[in-house]
Parts: sequence; structure tokens; C-alpha cells
Amino acid sequence: MKRLMMAAAVVAGLSMLGCGVDKGEPFREGFPQQETVKLNLPENKTALTGEGQRRDGLEGQIAEFYKLTRGVTTQVNGAGAAVLTLVQKIAEHRPTSVTQNVAVWGPHTDALSPNTFKFTVTMTAQNEFTYLLEAKGKTEADSRYRAILSGSHVSTGHKLGSGTFLIDFDKAKELPENDGNVGAATYVYSKLTATADVAIDATFQRVRDGETGGLVDVNYGYREQPGNGGEFKFRMNKNWVSGPGIEVLTVKSRWQQSGAGRSDARATGGDLPGVATASECWDSGFASRYLNASFDPGLNYGQESSCAFPTAEYAP
Repeated sequence: MKRLMMAAAVVAGLSMLGCGVDKGEPFREGFPQQETVKLNLPENKTALTGEGQRRDGLEGQIAEFYKLTRGVTTQVNGAGAAVLTLVQKIAEHRPTSVTQNVAVWGPHTDALSPNTFKFTVTMTAQNEFTYLLEAKGKTEADSRYRAILSGSHVSTGHKLGSGTFLIDFDKAKELPENDGNVGAATYVYSKLTATADVAIDATFQRVRDGETGGLVDVNYGYREQPGNGGEFKFRMNKNWVSGPGIEVLTVKSRWQQSGAGRSDARATGGDLPGVATASECWDSGFASRYLNASFDPGLNYGQESSCAFPTAEYAP
């Protein structure tokens, strides 16, 4: 996804806001950082650029489901990173005002921007916060502020914690300057310590599908065990095959710390005559070693015994 806003247009000149002692430090732990909600997937840049040896056909080439999984995680990371990077940049500067439990940055309007922004962090208890990023057209009344980002966060350390936040692309689209995204995205996350298991769930509602231009709903679930691999599953309702019906595609990908992994996909409903499944396994270099497609046995190759995960597991 594209950036929610041009961050540079918002943060330019913020260093001029506030004066005297900087009292914003406790409130800078009151919202997640980009790294807190980042989905990490093993990567081999040489493999992704298509360099190195390949065999004819699909076997031995970079696994298609690995590329799909990596592409989807990149999209999810991009949607969250855009707005979280924005508030992180804002909060690097002194807040405009600080009371006992509330810090406010802004309102601020860059000289060349048609939008005005305000960011508020409220401490509700020790290490517990709520936050709100609001925006309006710079000539609009204060009653026209729109909540672009809202959430709650429990801090367990720098770039660590748990919580939830909502990005409202529909509200952002009402601003004079916007990126055209529509719908909304909700994230629920937990990253309590540097070595603890990571859980990130993201739900996108009525967002624009880049391929068809239609509106789709997508659910993502990410789990990571530091030093021991992870898994990523997603569900998308979309017109995948010819016909008017909407099919449901689910994909569950799992990987070991070495990078070797497996994806299991299932499509149902819509114009499909039945259930269609496909499983693909890849080695530590992300080369495909096993494929089994129920809809076209002619595509199949390899032995399932070579898979890092020996049996199929489908996302609900």
C-alpha cells in the first residue's frame, strides 16, 4: 500500500513547536513503533532477484507460495509502517502542551500542506496509554478534525508491548491531500520482550484490491518464535476464477529458522465446483521442492517427505 500521508509534509518545521524543558519522554512509550508490528519473513535477496542456478520447470525455482507470502507480508508491513512512522517522527519533537497525563503535539500545518495534524497521547495508568492522530483541512473548523489513527498500548519496554490500533483510510481520504486509499485496517499485536513469541493480527475491511480495483476484506495472522521460525496465514474474499461468484482463498505458510518452509492453500465457494487445494514446500534457499495441486495433477512434483513440515495445515 502507498503511504497514508507524505510524512515529510507533516514533520517539517515541528522542531519549532514547544520550548523549554521537554516533558514528552514518558509519552513516547505510549504507542507502538514500526518495529513492534513488523512481520519478519526469512529472505534471500539473491534468490528473490532470480540470480543463481535454476532448473527447467517449477521445481528448483523460487517457490511461488514463498513469493506470495513475502509479498503479502510486505503489504501488511507497509500499511502499518506509513502511519506509525508518521507519529514516531512527530513525537521526536517537543510536545506543544503537557499536563499530568496528556501530551499533545500540534496542531501543526506545514507551509506547503493543505492539511493540519494533531497527535495526542494519554496515560491512563502506569505504562498504559491511548493515542489519537487527527487531521483536517487547514481552512476547516476544529470541529472537522478526523481520527486517522486511534489505539491503545501497554508498554513493556522500548519498541515492546501489546495493544490494538485502527487506521481509518476512509477518513484520511476526506482530507485535501490524501493517497486515495479506502477502507480501514485494525491491528492487534503482542511483542512483550525481545525473546517472547510475537503475535500480530490485522484485519482489512473494504480496501482496494490492486489487481481488480474492487473492494475486498482480508484477514491476516502472524506468529513468530524468535530463533525458531514462524507462521503466517491470511484469508481473502475475492473473484479468483471466471464467473460472478466470490471465492474464499486461505493460505497458511510456515517456516523454520533456516528459511525452509511450506504453504498450504485452499479455495472454496463462488464459481468453484468444489474445494481446490495446493501445497508447496521450499528448501532453505527458497527453491521449490514439492508441489501438490488438487485441481491439476499435471503440475505436481517432488516428495512430501522432503518438506520441512510433513503434513498440510490449512487456515480456517
